[in-house]
Amino acid sequence: MLVQRQVEATEASTRKRVLFTLVFLAGGGIERSVCNVLAGLNPKRFATKMFFHHQPHPDSPSERIPKHTEVVWGTEAFSYQRTMLPRFFWRLMQEARDADVIVAGQEGRAALIAWLAGKLLRKPVVGMIHFDWGAFSHEQPKRQLWGLRLLYPRMQRVVACGHDTAKAFQALVPMKPGQLQVIPNFVDGDTVRAAGEAPLPDWAVPVYQKPVVVAVGRFEHQKAFDVLIRAHALQRAAGSDHNLVIVGDGSLTGELKALVTSLDVESSVFFPGFIANPHALMRRAAVFAMSSRFEGLPMVLLEALALGCPVVSTDCPSGPAEVLEHGKHGLLVPMEDPQALANALDRVVGDTAFREELSGRARRRAEELSAERALGAWESLLSSV
Repeated sequence: MLVQRQVEATEASTRKRVLFTLVFLAGGGIERSVCNVLAGLNPKRFATKMFFHHQPHPDSPSERIPKHTEVVWGTEAFSYQRTMLPRFFWRLMQEARDADVIVAGQEGRAALIAWLAGKLLRKPVVGMIHFDWGAFSHEQPKRQLWGLRLLYPRMQRVVACGHDTAKAFQALVPMKPGQLQVIPNFVDGDTVRAAGEAPLPDWAVPVYQKPVVVAVGRFEHQKAFDVLIRAHALQRAAGSDHNLVIVGDGSLTGELKALVTSLDVESSVFFPGFIANPHALMRRAAVFAMSSRFEGLPMVLLEALALGCPVVSTDCPSGPAEVLEHGKHGLLVPMEDPQALANALDRVVGDTAFREELSGRARRRAEELSAERALGAWESLLSSV
């Protein structure tokens, strides 16, 4: 027993202490990608801690955080006010003193205060890039771009979630050779598939009596659900008898529901809101639709592949083309083109043999996008900084 305790004490003292920072815990792709990294890091080599600016909301998907990761936060509030900034920055400083490496888990405020803490404490900081900033920067205030150019070249390393995302970022923010590294997003396929075996919610049982097109994401301009709804209306007008389920919420909820009403498709479009486990809906869908105007390397697309769900996606900047190998593992259509999206969705919904073929391609691609290589790259990076 004494020897075992000594071994455990030695392992604990040699583990690298890594502090990941996020603004808050939500169900989006950024939070899922960070939690996947935390879950995959070897606990014998790394002691991990997650710092949130705000206290996690009672409804937040806390089950995503690995059991071996400690969770702390800067303020008891659930939402941000500028007056809170000194409070949670001071709290971050306290936590960062005990860390060997700080990882800014997302862009914006999380990156800013992580870098400031690292600068003051002389700790290495690793940044994460989740979006195609070449496209995303057009929707952001200029100060966001100035912030990128100020902060990220001063970090020890920056990790982009995909090769296209890295190219777009490098074009905006020149980096030193070797400073910007690509470690693709990944999912735990077994976990996703197990979640997909959950029964359908009661409300969904009658909806799934017909073929279903499913989409998942935030109700924001980026996701272009307005284009998807228009495509659905075109399909219905052409005689396709199917339903559309869009999982999520956001600032455009009212606008999207008004669009559904104006197009007279209220009986076939369903908005269940945010669902912690959308995989049961995705696994049973005829097709997964991604209508985005830009992405990074979308987690929900990787999850759809792991579930064997046929995919139709826009060929938007960064992400879908890289994941689908330019249409090899799913259909790609132009952005902002409801008719092209409708035609592709119709092809999948209406052709059982083609749908099964796409499902097989999706599963094979999911096997190729192994988590092992990405986690090995993360462990190597964190060990070296």
